[in-house]
Order: sequence, then structure tokens, then C-alpha cells
Amino acid sequence: MAAMAAVIVVHAYSPFVSTTYTDIGGYDWWTAHVLDSGLRWCVAVFVMISGALLLRPRDEPVADFYRKRWAKIGVPLFVWTAAYLIWMQWRDGISLTEALTQAATGSPSIHLYFLYVIAGLYLFTPFLRTVVAHTSRNGLWWFAGVALAVGVVDQLLSLMDGVGGVTAVTRFVPFLGYYLLGRLLFTVEPGPRVTRFGLAAFILGVAGTIAGAAATTFVAGEWGAGGEYFYDFLSPPMILAGVGAYLSLRAAGLRLAAAEGPMALATERAVRWLSGLSFGVYLVHVMVLYTLRDLGGTPDGVIGVLVAAGYAVATAVISLVLVAIAQRIPLVRATV
Repeated sequence: MAAMAAVIVVHAYSPFVSTTYTDIGGYDWWTAHVLDSGLRWCVAVFVMISGALLLRPRDEPVADFYRKRWAKIGVPLFVWTAAYLIWMQWRDGISLTEALTQAATGSPSIHLYFLYVIAGLYLFTPFLRTVVAHTSRNGLWWFAGVALAVGVVDQLLSLMDGVGGVTAVTRFVPFLGYYLLGRLLFTVEPGPRVTRFGLAAFILGVAGTIAGAAATTFVAGEWGAGGEYFYDFLSPPMILAGVGAYLSLRAAGLRLAAAEGPMALATERAVRWLSGLSFGVYLVHVMVLYTLRDLGGTPDGVIGVLVAAGYAVATAVISLVLVAIAQRIPLVRATV
């Protein structure tokens, strides 16, 4: 739920960071930059949560696993890929060739790449469960560390002209380390020491992202590859922030689960309800946000920062309502 809220805020403010609506160094740019830097852990946390839940060794036939995962991710992947490409053709006038290229690269919209990442990870999950079940804990830490290191190097190499490029089939590979790490960190005994480590990692990671992206941007005189590097989910500061956010949110969740009383029960029910809508909100929120921008516009300056906050809140509310309705409609329910 927290990761879903973070995604919406990131998308609401990212045009300010990339200077679509403002200039580098102003109050509005810095506000958007700090918010964006502090919330970009969201996708890493989504992947780690998936790893924590699905990599637990269990006696489940492979065919049953794939059938369940197809219902969960396969149907939405195809339906929403088609929906966003049709919507962008209507809204932006993209050609059929451009639409097919975006689908082939696993990025039919700014956020749908995540479905291709998760689909690829799901495809290898039965194999990875066997690895987790029969590999020592120390060996798994090495495996996760090497996988993350490969992702970091891949991202660095992609900064070079003419190097890099991903497809719908390979989108998941750089995120394999996060997937394994999610399971490993889930099995770490929770406690004050782990919580302090999580908070420290989060603060250092966010601070490193803010400083690194700002420094490279000011040196270049524009938002470009340097800033995008630090914002990417596999830059070292972002890995720290992702791990820190995961551990901190897990600690908060455990405290909530242990709380007692009417207020705690009501809060737990609300969190469960919102969590059940999160996936659908992730899918639909970009259409909602962009439509609000198209209708209302986005001014620059301080007013623009406030308007972006309003768009984020409105996007969350409208998306929740739409998904709650969709989940009550037969057939449509399977897409969200």
C-alpha cells in the first residue's frame, strides 16, 4: 500500500524533476527532486515483497503455480498493454510501429514495464524455489549479491552510447537480485537492531540519491543521463534506499499486527482493503493522472508543486474507486 502511494507521488512530480514544468535549481525543482528521491524505492519494494511471498519453498506442482500466476499477472499484462497502447494512440497519435516497438521492449507505458519484470521472475520462480530450498543461507546471500552486482554493472554500461537495451523477455533479469533479497530479508529475525539498520540504510540511500542526482545535473547544466542514473532502481544509493524501506515498512507492519484495540483492528482492516486494491491502482493510475493533467494543466513554480500534490491525491482517490468498482464486475475483475 505504501509503495503504491509512493508510485503515484513519483509520477505526479517527475515532470518537475526532468524540467518539463520548471528550471533546475528552483524551489519547485528541489521540492520535486527531494520527494522523488525519497520515494523511488517503491518498485524495488514491490519486487522484494513478491520474492518474500513466492520464494518460500513449498510443495506446489509447477503447472498449478503457472496457472495461478497467469490468472494474476498474465491476463492483466496483455489487457493493459493493449489498453495503454490504444489510449496513447488516441491521446498522442503514436503509430502502429511505435506501439509494437514499445510492446516488444516491455514498456508500453511508463509503469507497465513492472508487469514484464514480474512475469519474467514468475517464470523462473519454480526453479528459484528449488535453489532456495537446497542452497545454504550464505550461498543465497552470495547469489543475491552477485545478481544485484550484475544489475548495477548492466546499468552503468547502459550509460555508454550504443550500449544496452532491453526487451519484454529480458526486463526481469536486472531485478533478480531484489527478488532473492526480498526472501532473504523476510527471514531475518526482526528486532530493534534490524530496524535501526533499515532506517540508516534508507536515510543514506535517499541522501545519496539527492546529492548524486543534483551534482551530476548541475555539472551537466541539464537533467540527463547522470540524474537518471542515480534515479534508476539499480544505482547503489537506490539499492540502499530500497533495502532500508523494505525493512522499515516490515517493522511497521509487524507493530501494526501486534497492536490491539478497536483502532488497531480498524486500521488493519483498512490496510488490508487498500492492499487488495493496490495492484489495480498501479495499473490504472497513469491514465487517471495524465487525464487530470490534460484537463487541468500544470502551472510552473510553487503553484505547480501544490497542483501536483492535488493531482496525486485525486489520482489515488479516483483510481481506488475505479478499481473497487471493477473488482465487482465479472470478467473485468480478472484484469485488476
